[in-house]
Amino acid sequence: MLHKDSMIIAPETFTLIQQLQTILEFNDFKLGGGIALALQLGHRTSIDLFTQNSFEYFQIISLLESRFNYRVIFVRTNTIICFINNIKVDFISHPYPYVLPPITEEGITFLSKQDIAAMKLNAIVNSGQRIKDFIDVYVLLTEFSLNQMLGFYTNKYPNSNAVSAIKALNYFDDIDEAIDPPKMLKPLPLKNIKQRIQQATLHADKIFSE
Repeated sequence: MLHKDSMIIAPETFTLIQQLQTILEFNDFKLGGGIALALQLGHRTSIDLFTQNSFEYFQIISLLESRFNYRVIFVRTNTIICFINNIKVDFISHPYPYVLPPITEEGITFLSKQDIAAMKLNAIVNSGQRIKDFIDVYVLLTEFSLNQMLGFYTNKYPNSNAVSAIKALNYFDDIDEAIDPPKMLKPLPLKNIKQRIQQATLHADKIFSE
């Protein structure tokens, strides 16, 4: 069941995702990141669309301009950050295998929680600045143990190192709460996030309650 309460995802955002995924040329893009997690777990909002394939930004823009009001914020090969109908949408190439096949529900195809868990660890290993990645790990720890998440991570990224992921997860000095802060259904203090991650590191098979 998808969490579609208007406090979690605005109806116009949900509709836009459905509209984007009806476009044949966007068939390879799967919903990932915070909004895919929020629809499954119901904790926060954001919009990220991932494809395993490469793409040129002008191909995406030409499709958007004939259908939507849009404004491009950042563009390069394999990445577009834009606003569509005043809703922030990221198109990103992420050429890594799926941990589990994507799921389709109510016209939306999104990445599994297992894939998102792996991608969140990868994001933190590469840059531990974004508070939203740590928030998502905090929430994912109510679904999976840290050991399970590390398994997803090393499965999706064969050249990765679980020890590096653990170290990155427990290094909080680079977090900048001003960088791309997420809209939260309920406030979540950083100290609570730190505490859960530290406990998960000590008890790596534990799955936390809400």
